[in-house]
Amino acid sequence: MVACEFGFLAGSIGVAAAERITAAVERATAERLPLLASPSSGGTRMQEGTVAFLQMVKIAAAVRLHQQAHLPYLVYLRNPTTGGVFASWGSLGHVTVAEPGALIGFLGPRVYQLLYGEPFPDGVQTAENLQRHGVIDGVVALDELRRTVDRALTVLTDAPEPPPPAQPEPVPDVPTWDSVVASRRPDRPGVARLLRDAATDRVLLSGTGYGEAATTLLALARFCGQPAVVLGQQRVVGDSSVRCRCVKPGEAWRWPPSCGYRWC
Repeated sequence: MVACEFGFLAGSIGVAAAERITAAVERATAERLPLLASPSSGGTRMQEGTVAFLQMVKIAAAVRLHQQAHLPYLVYLRNPTTGGVFASWGSLGHVTVAEPGALIGFLGPRVYQLLYGEPFPDGVQTAENLQRHGVIDGVVALDELRRTVDRALTVLTDAPEPPPPAQPEPVPDVPTWDSVVASRRPDRPGVARLLRDAATDRVLLSGTGYGEAATTLLALARFCGQPAVVLGQQRVVGDSSVRCRCVKPGEAWRWPPSCGYRWC
């Protein structure tokens, strides 16, 4: 686990701190261990100049090698997480969640005001807003973090259990038109119902890394001991706002998948 202490120089990362973080990531990779990063930082240590800023590249490269070894990298963003830390290794998690109410963004509010001569708009650089817009996967209180991490690691790292024997079930002979009518029912079970009734160790992932995908549901889960990444269409009946959220000004209507999805 890698964590920052904001009480010391605002959690800023200099050369020595970056070397320590990189060594921790490399050790986790060598020992094939999952990694949990929990930054709370104002960014790189400005007193050390460009050399400190370039350390973010080194840490990010070590994290990428960890992921390429098929090892989980989870991120819990604490209040505040800004600057180079957020722009690099704080944004690379397979699963990224944040502390409720956390200030999260690249520019801190003071820097923004110095550059633009006005305060940063309220409610933009918050964990809740970033979740709503698909930048992070969720907002998790500290007392729920342990359970969330445990569920995610259970899916990502535990060996699959032996598959249960298949139970053949007779398929009723349903008239064709009845099948068509059933497929059009707005209350028919969807992917959310499947997760609720059939899956265990569920971890919902709301983010795409690039924006929201309101009609798509992504989750980590286990079915009868088998780990799975669940990706399904989530029907939104009578909600015209889905269209509005996926269309930019002056852009023609396209189906929601054009919003993009991040693959872990």
